[in-house]
Amino acid sequence: MLEKWSKMSVREAMIALAGEPPAYGAQARWLAGIAKKVGASYRTARSLWLNEIKDPNHWAAREVRRQAEIEKARREANLLATKFEKIAEGSNAHKNLSSSDIAALVHAASILRSMDRT
Repeated sequence: MLEKWSKMSVREAMIALAGEPPAYGAQARWLAGIAKKVGASYRTARSLWLNEIKDPNHWAAREVRRQAEIEKARREANLLATKFEKIAEGSNAHKNLSSSDIAALVHAASILRSMDRT
């Protein structure tokens, strides 16, 4: 799965990881948050953002992409868990779902939510 993200620019991965960058005066906190998530210094995160580090295989660039991939997977798991829970809650409307199907959906949602915490 990392191959898909390796084509993403580091800036795109930073935005995927931490959201849209704030206005100019508040970027230091945003970059510090990214640095903490990837285990880098603020200066390294800033250098990535400003494209001072041009090597796409630099360890920090790879780690930003990897963490962005993990964050995306967490968001997708959370959305899927929410869908499962909504289907299970609305099971009266879905007469074709058995109680074991509903239990399986609730269990799957629970597993997905627990994965989100790790």
